[in-house]
Amino acid sequence: MLNKCLKPQFKNKLCLLIVFCFVTKIVTAQDISTLKANLSSVKVDSTRSRLLYELGMAYERTSPDSSFYFINQSLQLSNRTNNLNGIVRAMYGLGYINMYYIKDETKALEWFNKCIVMASKTNNYLYLARSYLIIGIISENQRIGNYLEIYNKALFFAKKAKNWSALNDIFSILGNYSFSLRKYDEAERYIKLAMEVSQKHSLDAWFSNGLDYCDLLLFQKKDAQAHAFAKKMEAEKQRLKKSIGEFVYLNDVGRLETILKNYTEAENAFLQSLSIEKANPKVDTFHLYFIFRNLEGLYRQQGDYKKAYQASKDFLEVTIWLKNKSQTQDSKLQMTKLKANFDIEKKESEIALLETKQKQQRVFLIAIGIIVIMLSAFLFFLQENKQKIQLQKEALSELNSTKYRLFAILSHDLRSPVAILKNSLMLINWGALSQSEFAELTNRLNIQLINVSKQLDNALNWAISQMEGFKPKVIKLNVSEIIEEKIAIFQPMQREKQIKIHNQVSPIAELMFDKNHFQIIISNLLHNALKFTDFGGNIVFNLINDSNLIIFSISDDGVGIAEDNLKNLFELGKNNSTLGTSKGQGTGLGLLLTKELVELNGGILSLESKLGHGTTFYIKCPVKDV
Repeated sequence: MLNKCLKPQFKNKLCLLIVFCFVTKIVTAQDISTLKANLSSVKVDSTRSRLLYELGMAYERTSPDSSFYFINQSLQLSNRTNNLNGIVRAMYGLGYINMYYIKDETKALEWFNKCIVMASKTNNYLYLARSYLIIGIISENQRIGNYLEIYNKALFFAKKAKNWSALNDIFSILGNYSFSLRKYDEAERYIKLAMEVSQKHSLDAWFSNGLDYCDLLLFQKKDAQAHAFAKKMEAEKQRLKKSIGEFVYLNDVGRLETILKNYTEAENAFLQSLSIEKANPKVDTFHLYFIFRNLEGLYRQQGDYKKAYQASKDFLEVTIWLKNKSQTQDSKLQMTKLKANFDIEKKESEIALLETKQKQQRVFLIAIGIIVIMLSAFLFFLQENKQKIQLQKEALSELNSTKYRLFAILSHDLRSPVAILKNSLMLINWGALSQSEFAELTNRLNIQLINVSKQLDNALNWAISQMEGFKPKVIKLNVSEIIEEKIAIFQPMQREKQIKIHNQVSPIAELMFDKNHFQIIISNLLHNALKFTDFGGNIVFNLINDSNLIIFSISDDGVGIAEDNLKNLFELGKNNSTLGTSKGQGTGLGLLLTKELVELNGGILSLESKLGHGTTFYIKCPVKDV
């Protein structure tokens, strides 16, 4: 979280190196003595491994050599006892010390990669999240790889681990990364997420996140919002527990006072932090980096350019040192060498594997010969059954396709009349009808229920007849009777739009067709015509019969179809449906089913349409004998 000490406009790749990842508390000399005492009295290996790790992390700032010693002891003990979680923990610790106190990114990367391999085997999501987060920081610092992808991977494992501290640090890093890309809304979203997960667990972490939020607002010239939130934070300042350490506490206080323009208090906090840092046995150069940077910003904001110049000089010296350190130990050249070493190991493994395969070739050749003989014995049998299997496959595919079309037809045919019934019943329930209106609606409901029942019976009978496939059962039909049945079903829709339907088909006209199929076709075409015909319009049914061809047609004077939509009209999934006169829009499924059913019965479906001048559908069927 040390990067929280900078305002957003000051953040750069260096600050991504300096994150207090998953630090829980500041360890004192008394704590170290207690750990050593506990270590000498504990005999359980898993507990000793944990205490050795904690002792190593306790020495991280004051003595990296001691830190390495105790964490290595933890790793060796965990290896001897096959304590997998202990191994993962120690590998992460070695990577962490190399990263932040030895400042050797290459060594850190080696340990984090080992930690990931082992943590993946044990599903240790927390250490996967921790390792991927710091690898992402290294990747971004060196400008190698897709660091956003790595950060998202860290976030994925932190969520699986349900660890608030890991989520807090990752959201904070993602906020910084989004800000560097000038994605301010995204940066604000991540900072607020960090504040949300930290608020329930650590006031100190929430406080640092809140300062980032204020800085982001100030950078966007939202001064009033920033100062209002800073005032809210000022009320919480006395409750801070310094759980992240004295350095972060003093720098956070200095940042808050700078935002509130309490310059004396801010300077005192930064100078006190500097004094404490210089008194440490081992000065942390990263800490100096932030202290001088914050002091420079404070003095410039005050207008004290003499002090700002001196702070700037000190900051520049630290920056150059850090840059040289990074270029020496963490350069892209070393990262490339590390990648090359991995590639060499991979090649050596491939060569060894190839040699093993060559030794096994003779055995394989013998085995292959035996297999070829055995396969030859089965070839005739397989060839004989291939055609049978293919036929079964096609039959199953056809049945599966029929099942989906069956469900689609049931839904499509019953949706409209059921919706009318539903709306009518709602009016009755609400008591919104007079006595005469109620009597009239009751009669209409009776007719609608009879029609829906008849429609459902037809659909179910057709479904039962099709359980073995979509096969038409051709009989001689009276075309006019079926048209009149469908007109009766759609009478409420016809009456509502005052549309005139003219059945000009002869009462004795007959057609060889599957009855259920023809009912579905008439239903779909009539419903389409009603939907797309204007109020007071006309729909006309007609049939022409000559010696070789029967041409059945349904015409309307409705909205018509645009030329661009005509070519895709019978393709499911194309967004080519025209808005109806009541602003309704269909799925196109009805026309697709109509076309399939016409063709299954040996006919051809075609249409003529012009936008604004209506549509005519034609069904052309050859004359068939009984």
